[in-house]
Order: sequence, then C-alpha cells, then structure tokens
Amino acid sequence: MVGAPSILTSLLPVFIIIICGYVFKKTRFPGDDFWPGAERIVYYFLYPALLFSSSTGASWDFFSVASMVWAILAAMFVMSGLLLLLRTRLSRNDASFTSVFQGSLRFTSYIGFAAAFALFGDEGLYLAAVFITVMIPVVNILSVMVLVRYGDQKGGWHWIFTTVIKNPLILSCLAGMSFNILGLQLPVMAENFTTILGKGSLPLGLLAVGASLQITGMKKTGGELIYACLLKLGFMPLLMWLSCNLFGVDKLSTAVAVLFAALPGSPLSYILAKQLGGDSRLMSSIIAVQTGISMVSLPLILSLVS
Repeated sequence: MVGAPSILTSLLPVFIIIICGYVFKKTRFPGDDFWPGAERIVYYFLYPALLFSSSTGASWDFFSVASMVWAILAAMFVMSGLLLLLRTRLSRNDASFTSVFQGSLRFTSYIGFAAAFALFGDEGLYLAAVFITVMIPVVNILSVMVLVRYGDQKGGWHWIFTTVIKNPLILSCLAGMSFNILGLQLPVMAENFTTILGKGSLPLGLLAVGASLQITGMKKTGGELIYACLLKLGFMPLLMWLSCNLFGVDKLSTAVAVLFAALPGSPLSYILAKQLGGDSRLMSSIIAVQTGISMVSLPLILSLVS
C-alpha cells in the first residue's frame, strides 16, 4: 500500500490541476465558451472511454468484487437513512435539505479516477470502475427521489430514468464489464484508441471541475454547509471503512472505496438542484468548500486506511 508522504505527493498534482481550472475560468482563459464544450467532451466521450477500457481490462475476482459491492451499498443506504432521520436537524427547510443530502452522498468521480490512478495504477482504475458502476445509479436514484419529495419539483419522476438509464458513464461501465465477462477482446488498435482517450479525460476533467467551482454566497448558507462538509468528508469515509471491514473487503479495494467516499461533492449536484427545485446556491457553496477542504482531508484519511 501507499505511505502518507507518497499519498500527498500523488494527490497534490490532482488538486493543482483543479486550481488551474479555477484560475483559467476566472481569467477567462481560453474563453468562456470553451468550458461548456470541454465538459461535454469529457462527460460524453473521453470519460466513458476511460471507464470502458478500465472495465474491459480488469481481472475480476468475483468474491472480492461482490464483497466490495455489498459494502458500498450498505454504507450508502445507512448514510441515506441517517440523513432522512435527521432531516429537520440538518436543515432550515426542505429545499436546503436536498442540498445537504446530495452534498453528503455524491462525489466528483473525475478526482476519484485521477487519484486512484495516481495512487494505485491500473489496478486502482479497475476497482474505481466497479465503484462507479455501483454508485452512480444508486446515488442518482436516491438524489432524484429526495429532490422530487422535498424540492420545488419541476422535472418529475422521469428524471430517474433519464439520469440513470441514459447516463454515458453507467452505459460504458456495463459495456466494458460485458466484454470482460464474455471473454471478448477488442482489436489492438481499438484498445489503444480507448486507452489514449481515457487517459486524456483525467487532466481535462480536473480542469473542468476547477472551472465549475462557484465561491459565492457562502455567508448565507448557515449550518447546512458545515453539516454537509462534516458528513461527506469525515463521517462517510469512516462509514465506508467500517462497512468494508464488516464485509471482509481486501485492503486495496477498501482503500479505493474509502477514497471515493471521501471525495468532495459533484458539480452535477448543482445542475440537478436547479432542475428539480433544490437550493442551488447552497449546493454550489457545498461543492466549492468541500473541494477546498478535501485537499487536506483526503490525504489524511487515505494515510489512515492505507
């Protein structure tokens, strides 16, 4: 496993790239029109290529993967249940609760994949693909259900299907795993093509994360911002670690699961909050502050579990 100094050394470039993205956006380099297109290229083309190539190249140990999947689901549902039970204590109103809920569960997968590769190499990418395949459908369904129930709902239940069934990340993971399970192999040229595209998603995706950060309106967020940061960056990784130990997950898989559990909230949460009537201002503040704090908390947490 990786030692504490190596963890910090490996993760520092990841966060430097995020900071570069934020600075580029603020200085309008290379231009305001660049970032929406870059995000779409990463989300619909480069990142799915990374997930597909990672899934097809994995050497799946069924029992190890199964225990990791059960541990992930257990941690996710326990956290969701606690948030719902404490709803009135965590937020001032229903709309702000939806942002606390998303901020406590969702994660920025671009950071996770870059960190998994930097820390654990290709094997880390394979395990990250497992995590993504399990977590993205579950977290999307839970988030949409809470927003429909407690938000000023504008989208409707069809959002569950459009955000999950048509999600390019889920589809690429499932396609890659199907290739793997069926024993199919891509031609060498196609394999090299998807690998090159996938590696290109990491720096561009991190720059896009930095460009999406909105550091405004934090003074008006109240205690919800503090709760979301403590729950996501502290309690959630602890819960994931306990769950992995309970289900007997191996050390490397546990480290990857805890890594993703300790990630800051996803910029996609802001989009979902705007579409389904959540507190989008609070959501943007949660994402920005969690990303900043995670530069310190993420290396610390990983050094404790590695």
